[in-house]
Amino acid sequence: MFEMVDVQNATLAGGVAIGAIADLEILPGAAMLIGALAALCSVIGYVYISPYIEAKLGLMDTCGVHNLHGMPGLIGCFASVFATCAVDT
Repeated sequence: MFEMVDVQNATLAGGVAIGAIADLEILPGAAMLIGALAALCSVIGYVYISPYIEAKLGLMDTCGVHNLHGMPGLIGCFASVFATCAVDT
């Protein structure tokens, strides 16, 4: 089911991922791909992973830190590693 809060969180997650790589030169298409992956990961986290973690482990992420900052931050981290490796020295 489509919910507007997912769109809002996905938009913020894309910004988090790109913010982690902001000082590197990347192409616009790569930036869109990184943002889309972060958005998808964030929405999947909110819809599926958070309820699973709460049911199985009893951990409740009330502020959504894991889905909004944790997972997109890791995507940005891996993207910065790939971008750094792609740079000619």
